[in-house]
Amino acid sequence: MAAVWLMAACAFLAATFTPSAMAQGTSEFTLTAGSFSPDAVAPSGVSSSLVTIGVPTSSPSVTVNLSCQVTAQQAATDPPVCIVSPASVTTPATSTLTVTTQSTTTTQEYSVTITGTGPTTTYTTPPIPLTVLAVSPQFTISVTGSMAPSSVVAGSGAQGTVTVNPVYGYSTPTGGGITLSCSSMTPLVTIAPVCSFVYPNGAPSLQVNGTTSAPAILNITTFGPITTGAHKIRKAFGLWLSLPIFGLMGFGAASAKRARGAWIVMALFVLCGVFILTPACGSSGTSTTTPNGITPANTYTFTIIGVDSNGVISSNTSSTSSAPTVSLTVTAPPKNP
Repeated sequence: MAAVWLMAACAFLAATFTPSAMAQGTSEFTLTAGSFSPDAVAPSGVSSSLVTIGVPTSSPSVTVNLSCQVTAQQAATDPPVCIVSPASVTTPATSTLTVTTQSTTTTQEYSVTITGTGPTTTYTTPPIPLTVLAVSPQFTISVTGSMAPSSVVAGSGAQGTVTVNPVYGYSTPTGGGITLSCSSMTPLVTIAPVCSFVYPNGAPSLQVNGTTSAPAILNITTFGPITTGAHKIRKAFGLWLSLPIFGLMGFGAASAKRARGAWIVMALFVLCGVFILTPACGSSGTSTTTPNGITPANTYTFTIIGVDSNGVISSNTSSTSSAPTVSLTVTAPPKNP
């Protein structure tokens, strides 16, 4: 009978202190990590897990230092990096495990463990799986410089800056590049503004090397009056100043012969002065033409996309993302006087 009780006691102790029963921590603290959310990310993605640090029954609070480690199933380039925050807690407490991947991280399954170190004991959690998904390299577009000026008179233009950002290690194809364009404009008008792009170093397209963003200049031009030349308008009423002179000349003809010559000479002097002063009665102006018409006054919004030489389209122009836009206000040109 004693032997039976002894065997039962041994079985109870074995069940109580087996590794599976102690898997949640040590006699000083317990340590539990939840699953990653999300449990699969694309390169450049981030995932996190909630870590709970508890106090075993009848044990006092202790300080536990936390650390983590990422293990790859196969050889990996730029493996994920983990961090636990806060890294030191007093039980009971919670902490957050965060894993960050890079655009060049090898796509495969990884496992992450957390180690807690108390005053006298250490415990490491079972591995938590995290998958880095295989994705296609892409690029996005962002507006990094608003249109300046933001409002122009019809016939003037404005300039802004657009930047292409590589994602998942994207690089432009060999011998090719990314061509930017304004895919749409609102509102639609007959004589619409025109957008164009200027790439660095005068290149025909934009080059991206896989790690660094590349800018391009966006120009928007509008149509308005074109000055063709200057002209002067002389008023005919200036010639009426010469009429009194002819009257003086007639009066001189009726005067005595001796005084007639003096009257004629005086009349000639006055007549010359009148013709010299006559241009002062004119005005000047400019002539304009509108060969292309005039862009209507309005606020226009342009949607920007990019396409590389392999047909890859900027990923933030899909149905689930908002494509980048720029706006420009056009006002009516002043009327000629």
